[in-house]
Amino acid sequence: MAVLVASRLIGLPANVTPLLGLAVFAHRMNLSPWVTVGILAVTDVFFLGLYAHMPVVYACMFSAYFIGKYMNNVYASGATSVLVWHVLVNMGLTFPPFSPEAMLFDMRLLVSTLAFTALLDVTQRLTHIGRLDNKQVL
Repeated sequence: MAVLVASRLIGLPANVTPLLGLAVFAHRMNLSPWVTVGILAVTDVFFLGLYAHMPVVYACMFSAYFIGKYMNNVYASGATSVLVWHVLVNMGLTFPPFSPEAMLFDMRLLVSTLAFTALLDVTQRLTHIGRLDNKQVL
């Protein structure tokens, strides 16, 4: 968790973030959806302050948690969460959803979400060797 928070604080571009990947993966780590929203809120204070699309951004973060929880494939969950983000966050902005500018901007979000999701997935698989159906094999 500390590495994810630190990666948010080191000044990566706004559309390269571990938070959406963490939101998608959080239920697999038995984390509350409030964890990613809380990290977002704290780091927003340092980077952005209050902004017009805050409610939509936070709603997308919550939706990513539930998409990840109810879809079996974590990578499809990540891609779906980015699509939801892309459509909802870009509504009413200068570059509407599916415009070339919005697509290029959110491609980084897709790549970073899938990369952080893969990092979490691989880490979980490596640390749960011998685990079947949520029961530890003796």
